[in-house]
Amino acid sequence: MAADIKATRMPTVAGRGAPIELPQILIADDGREPFQPQSGLQAGRLFRDTDLPTLIARVGTSAGPLAVDIDTIRGLQTDDAAVDFVIHRLGIGIVLTRRPQTAARVAQLGRLALLHIMAFDSTGIARSLDGHPRVAGVGTVVSPGLVLPYMHPSEVEILPRPILAYGLITDPADALACLELADGVVLRVDAAACLAAWYRGAATVVSGRAREPESQSRRKLLTTVAGQE
Repeated sequence: MAADIKATRMPTVAGRGAPIELPQILIADDGREPFQPQSGLQAGRLFRDTDLPTLIARVGTSAGPLAVDIDTIRGLQTDDAAVDFVIHRLGIGIVLTRRPQTAARVAQLGRLALLHIMAFDSTGIARSLDGHPRVAGVGTVVSPGLVLPYMHPSEVEILPRPILAYGLITDPADALACLELADGVVLRVDAAACLAAWYRGAATVVSGRAREPESQSRRKLLTTVAGQE
């Protein structure tokens, strides 16, 4: 038997061109090591903490949904021209940024922007949200993502969606806890590999069918599909 793991829900942002979907898993890629897609795990790729030549080279060899943390790319500005380049020339559909003006430009071009907010305390959340464009096509990055399950429900409720949990998420259980509230999580390659292995081990195959995992967060994240070799 072989198991395959696929995302079951992706919030969609409709704009000019094809709809933009936020994968429930974004695997971080800093360009330092060869990227390792995780077998059976349907995920997007987040480029961060790298330089512009590496970004261009990596995009050229990538498949699936692509995202970039634009403020962390050395040699790339965050003005309108840079946003146009990332979207139109590189074909990246999801842009993370700390700058409301950059987020608004991404949304104007019909792509998905995610604005970073610092979520260490309620004061930081409120201050970060003061500049949020609050327009269609601009969601929220909660950083560090690991604090999301500990935020007060009223704080989560005011966050513009889709919500991406970003930072300090290294354990499958933490990823699932975040996905009870968020629409997506960012994982390093090693954490994504651990999550994929965990689900492959958790799948129970009965009479040629995979029984869907029981917890709500597992059902929300993944569907396990089994077939005979």
